[in-house]
Amino acid sequence: MNRARATAIVAAFAAVPPLAVRAQAAPYKIGVTYPLTGPFAPAFSDYLKGAVISVQDVNAAGGVKGHPLQLVIEDTLGTPQGGIAAMRKVTQVDGVQCIVTILTNVVTAQIPLADETKIPTMSTVETPGLFAKSEYSFSHAPTWGLTLPMMVPYWKAYGVKRAFGMLTNNAIGLQQSTAVRDALTSIGVQYEEGLIDATQTDFRGTVARAIDMKPDIILLTGQGGQHEIAAIKQIREMGVRAQIWNLGQNFTSGPYRTALGPYSEGLYYGGVYLDPNASPVFAKRYKSVVGYVPAYAAGEVYDIIRIYAAAIAKGGYSGPAIREFVATLHGMPSVLGGTITMGPDHFTKFTSAGFFQVRSGKLVRLSS
Repeated sequence: MNRARATAIVAAFAAVPPLAVRAQAAPYKIGVTYPLTGPFAPAFSDYLKGAVISVQDVNAAGGVKGHPLQLVIEDTLGTPQGGIAAMRKVTQVDGVQCIVTILTNVVTAQIPLADETKIPTMSTVETPGLFAKSEYSFSHAPTWGLTLPMMVPYWKAYGVKRAFGMLTNNAIGLQQSTAVRDALTSIGVQYEEGLIDATQTDFRGTVARAIDMKPDIILLTGQGGQHEIAAIKQIREMGVRAQIWNLGQNFTSGPYRTALGPYSEGLYYGGVYLDPNASPVFAKRYKSVVGYVPAYAAGEVYDIIRIYAAAIAKGGYSGPAIREFVATLHGMPSVLGGTITMGPDHFTKFTSAGFFQVRSGKLVRLSS
């Protein structure tokens, strides 16, 4: 997806008229540093729609103390360097006091800048321990560290003897590599690995290595990028029948699900499922604009905008004040169902995380 097309898609979506806009004062700007181009753009632009709808809903209700919210969106290219450049643009040029961001490698690069500028960032990254030394960086998402321990007993009961990792060669994939190896070897599973490049789409050589090993399961990082879609297709096209496990839950993203098509059947995913029945108003609103039910990450991003709106309403449009609200957040209703409470690790607490399998085109929960 080239930058012009990606920017046009986001701009067109942002132009969808809200129900009503009564706020007329100067806008409160929220920065968005997202990969509008590159292998993650299709799935992540789907999540970004949750932010756009959230802003529309806040503005339709009168904004924040009479001020409308406004998204300022910059392309990170999905790289640490791009993430820093995008963050400097929205803070130094546009003057935003809070940021929505994504991707572990990008967020990792942005953490020092967030602390330096005292501008809070909130993402949907799922890498445990990422914010151990950060004051101004947070995530509204379950970590894959929640679901991996749930998967291990399942693999043991299934009788897994050999596993092959096709994890992404980036920050989250490298962290997963160590955790997966430790978890599998603890139950006596032989583990081999071939890291894959998110900028590539031909992994037949790596799949051939997996074929030689004869694995019972193959593991992917589960970020929803185009490289993972290509890998899944090539695994099946080369005749590998091993179970495919994704350490993230991207199946409910419309573009990702469409790109996979019939190759999604039987796949396993860890994460959270946004149940339309638990959030009927949001699901109906999203579907009326986009055409399909929202992915869980779109719900997370919707929540993040509402968190920022509540923070500004309470403490004003100031990075430190917004940060204080986010850090002490407790019991705020979530569009995902239940409430939002920020944990001491700067991740919100999720009780609905689990793992699922695609059966007849739908996610079926396997974890209790």
